[in-house]
Amino acid sequence: DLPEVLERRGGEMWYLCVFYHRLLDYRRPEVQSLAELFGGPGAGDAVEWRMPENHHEDSPFHLVRLPGDERLAAQIANRSLLVKGIFELWGQGATYDELEKAIREYPDERKLPYLTPESSFKIVVDSFGKVISFEEQNEIIKGFTYIPFEGRVNLKKPEHKFFVLETDDYGSQNGLPPVVQKTVFFGREVGAADRHLLPTYQLKSRKYIGPTAMDCEMAFLMANQGLARTGKLVYDPFVGTGSILVAAAHFGAMTMVCAYCRNKYIAVLLLVNVSLIKFFQGADIDIRVVRDGRGPDCNIWSNFEQYKLPEPLCVLRADNNLPPWRPGLKEVHYPAFCVVCAMFLCITCSFGIVH
Repeated sequence: DLPEVLERRGGEMWYLCVFYHRLLDYRRPEVQSLAELFGGPGAGDAVEWRMPENHHEDSPFHLVRLPGDERLAAQIANRSLLVKGIFELWGQGATYDELEKAIREYPDERKLPYLTPESSFKIVVDSFGKVISFEEQNEIIKGFTYIPFEGRVNLKKPEHKFFVLETDDYGSQNGLPPVVQKTVFFGREVGAADRHLLPTYQLKSRKYIGPTAMDCEMAFLMANQGLARTGKLVYDPFVGTGSILVAAAHFGAMTMVCAYCRNKYIAVLLLVNVSLIKFFQGADIDIRVVRDGRGPDCNIWSNFEQYKLPEPLCVLRADNNLPPWRPGLKEVHYPAFCVVCAMFLCITCSFGIVH
């Protein structure tokens, strides 16, 4: 019901949130975490969700109401790993005729500021579960002559981007249950994902990795859900090769390495020569680093140097059987303290919970 979708409440409105079709269980939680990050305490809990009519919950198309203005929506989309784009929804329908009717009914005061002669624009046709040929896309774009665009067309750097988003109505779509009927959305892009960091930080080009190195997309997702930002202290209690801390440092957070140790002889060695601590990652010594002679140039620090990120503040060597923090520390460090632990996502992955 489009009027209900466009219902406003104290300046807040429903947006169309389009996700990438991956890591389905973490899409909404990431948005809510980023709402908390940019909108302040309580903003994450204030996020509301609903599904478009006839859409399964695993569909990439969700309707979201955010506790803030358009700037919050843009900040979330630009930082997110799983949000493809957030759009001001101008209309939707099962057919293009229904879509036209909905767009015409959308308030002019919301449309006209983006249709002025001084502005530039671009229309993009996208789809899910089907392929639309270039010729079909051109025909679809030509069908929007009823929208009074007065600005210049700019395909490279438009001021405003409008999207036609279409789903099909037959068969399963990428493993999802079939949509009961075709749906076409039209909206103005408020914010879009910037995933250029994934090729930059991909593991295959990283200097120091190991069997437990976290996939870079998952590491950045965890940093987002851990609210990593400038001024936060991110501490990884099972650091491994530091993948999560690299992601947190990219977002400006201070990082702290923790190397838990079970071997008492290694513990004594570390106490005698603290410079060796860089070679002792995770629960025990990585004998390959010492044996192969890669120690000085192949460790967690080399990953931070590779990406020109601030190095961790320090290394905390802790006994695996004793908690490293004294009682009462929460009052001192809680406002800028964020514990990111890889165990939860590792466990969910091992049990097949992550899609």
